[in-house]
Amino acid sequence: MDEDPPSGLRDPADVVVLIVDDEPDIRLLIEHVLQKEGFKTVCAVDGNDAFEKLEPRAPDLIFLDLMMPGQSGYEFLRQLQGTQHARVPVVIATARDLDSTTVAVILQEANVIEFFTKPFQWPLILNAIHGRLHTLRPSPRQRDRPEA
Repeated sequence: MDEDPPSGLRDPADVVVLIVDDEPDIRLLIEHVLQKEGFKTVCAVDGNDAFEKLEPRAPDLIFLDLMMPGQSGYEFLRQLQGTQHARVPVVIATARDLDSTTVAVILQEANVIEFFTKPFQWPLILNAIHGRLHTLRPSPRQRDRPEA
């Protein structure tokens, strides 16, 4: 029997996360981890693909790699600012080692909520996502439950 989430908390199953990363293995890993947390996911291979995936339903959060061929994550982020999706929260992820000044500039973008470097520290990322989206964290038993 499913219980309703406590007042003010959303069910992760009602949350859509757009994952934007050009590396198929990384994209699949991120998708797997987020789906295990109960989130719905949509994947894009670069910024151009991500813009196509913003409709028909805008995601609740964007998980964005900065370094991609074609339209980079930073270019996507800048272009996103001029759209109706400018308020969608964005978590930045990159393998590139950036200096603290560059990270601070990126974090000043209106909708960027967190900045992480690879390899990922999943507990920190998941806490940030659940906290920002005000969702319930599944218990370890729920996460490890076999799929029906």
